[in-house]
Amino acid sequence: MALLVLGELAVRVSPEWWPWLSPFGLTYGWGWWLLLAGTIARAVTFKWWRAVGPALVLCLTWPSFSLVFSLGSGTTPVEDASKGLGVLSFNVRRLDEYGWLKGEDTRRELSRWLMDREEHIWCLQEFPLNGKAMLQKAGFSWAMPSRKLLAWPSGAGPAVVTDLPVKDWSTWMFPQGAGRGRVVQVDVETPGGVVRIFNVHLQSLYFSEADYEAVEEGPSREEGLRLLGLLTQAYEARAAQVQELKRRMEESPYPVLVAGDFNDSPMSYAMRSLRKSRVSDTFSAGEFGWQGTHIGTLPGLRIDGVLADTVWQSRSHQTHEVELSDHRPVTVLLERK
Repeated sequence: MALLVLGELAVRVSPEWWPWLSPFGLTYGWGWWLLLAGTIARAVTFKWWRAVGPALVLCLTWPSFSLVFSLGSGTTPVEDASKGLGVLSFNVRRLDEYGWLKGEDTRRELSRWLMDREEHIWCLQEFPLNGKAMLQKAGFSWAMPSRKLLAWPSGAGPAVVTDLPVKDWSTWMFPQGAGRGRVVQVDVETPGGVVRIFNVHLQSLYFSEADYEAVEEGPSREEGLRLLGLLTQAYEARAAQVQELKRRMEESPYPVLVAGDFNDSPMSYAMRSLRKSRVSDTFSAGEFGWQGTHIGTLPGLRIDGVLADTVWQSRSHQTHEVELSDHRPVTVLLERK
């Protein structure tokens, strides 16, 4: 019960006010399952009067829980193919150019996986400056169909790949004081009309390898305080970044799609702020389960995804069980209402 209450507060209270609340959004799903188990235990032992209160809380918090765990409404067919739009979002972790996994073998496998994709819009994050040549060397074809690459101009950053006509595109960063984050903004002509895409990579934790090892092994008190400080700073930065992103979304004359590596769970102040604008989470059409996207210490953590303008209806949302990065790719199928 305490985890749920603190989690509900975490999405409603800005981390600029009470930053220590924010991490409770990470444990929200587990808290809901624990409360469900306790409620069932009371019910089966005929302590009905003690199960009523927790059961009521479970019902009231179901909308929040459905953002972190899907009961699997699953894929539904698109009624009009001319209105359907497929979107892929994937943090490719610099195409494994530093050999975190298998280097060239990883790129070959990734190239084969991408070649089989049929989505018209790919939103890639941490795409390296020479990524186009790296993929081509690994066997990826940019010609069939003709795909355009719209990438961050220096270093590694977001990139949009599409075979649709591009009307306009730009890159931008968040204002000074809002932390580090990058956005590629693209207007594309889809069968349902022009759509403005925001491919975003919000503030990372910037944990070192030693930091992640400390989390897994159990940090000392000093390490724990330092890591908590990094965690809360990142929450504050993302909350500020989302305000700028929302402003640009609301200025768009076209329907918007927001895809990327949000570095934040759905139960966070930043993600709730985004959902309160003109977009909804496509996770509502997901398959059964957690559908975690980050391959790391916390199982089931979903920090990547797609938010679609309310003029679109989510027909499917799939998290792919491939390990070609430290993130899993997400694909969605949308239909214009």
